[in-house]
Amino acid sequence: MLHFIGSVFLMTSIFVIEALVVIYMVTNVVHLIFCTVFLIEYATYSSFCALETVPAFFTLTLSIYFWLVAFSYWRRLQWEHNPEFDE
Repeated sequence: MLHFIGSVFLMTSIFVIEALVVIYMVTNVVHLIFCTVFLIEYATYSSFCALETVPAFFTLTLSIYFWLVAFSYWRRLQWEHNPEFDE
């Protein structure tokens, strides 16, 4: 749920302010941590089934990719709002 709220903040950051991108990045890191802990716990306490863990690995990979995209977007916003940048 927290990750969903962060994703909504990311979508509204296009129109509002760049601080919402930071909220998305934080919630995405929390999502990555919990998903990784879940995979480790699942692998140690039950039979490790590839059909059940492949979607989780796919989700982790996509989360890392989207975090990098949001981070580059945030850096671009910082660069555009820099007072030393003049066109």
